[in-house]
Amino acid sequence: MGWQRPSEPAIPTVWYTFQAPDPDNGDQLANYRVEDLTEDRYEDTIRHYTNNFVDDEPLCENKQLSQDEQSLAEITFFWRWCFEKRMTIVCYKEGSNEIVGANLLNVKHVDDKEKWDMVKSKKIVDLLLTNEYMTDQFNIFQNYGVDRYLTAYGLAINHRYRGRGIATEILRARIPLCRAFGIQVTATNFTAIGSQKAAAKIGFKNDFEVTYDDFAKMGPSYSFPGIKSKSLKLMSLKIE
Repeated sequence: MGWQRPSEPAIPTVWYTFQAPDPDNGDQLANYRVEDLTEDRYEDTIRHYTNNFVDDEPLCENKQLSQDEQSLAEITFFWRWCFEKRMTIVCYKEGSNEIVGANLLNVKHVDDKEKWDMVKSKKIVDLLLTNEYMTDQFNIFQNYGVDRYLTAYGLAINHRYRGRGIATEILRARIPLCRAFGIQVTATNFTAIGSQKAAAKIGFKNDFEVTYDDFAKMGPSYSFPGIKSKSLKLMSLKIE
């Protein structure tokens, strides 16, 4: 069965609060909170990722997923699958129910046997192969001596709130979340320069890196011509 979230801490738990500029108030500081995604916001979060992720995240943008009906349907199915793991977090500005940002999270366990036989879109298969290559080359379980770790499948910030350091703060929320569940490591394949820099700010280290030029040498499935990023980095943070 792998890892399943226990009943406590209950959903929604507020994992982290911070201050950042408010785009609706002359960039004066506002209070923000990062908490568990609740079921009543699933559809809103699907829209959030549709509007703020598929045309911005380098791999999805390069494959033009938003222009392919089958690919968009399959990635939406994946988002819902991730929601059901009950670890996804969302960020709100105090006094507003607008989604500022979200991070699709999941606890990977050494005994997981998940297969994606239902994936038919060649574009989605290519994304899976590229990401799986990273964790095959640098095995988090073996390198850190753990049987589980927190991973992520997409950090999406509302366009209106970008450039305010919010991505960094959402990543920082993983620390108290991991501590609450006794998770010793969080690791993610960061595809974009911005998210790589945000992760480095809070102590994520670079475990394994492949440039997109080198990926292209591995064959068509790993080729992203003209991608708007330099490399894919598997980065991790030990939770003390």
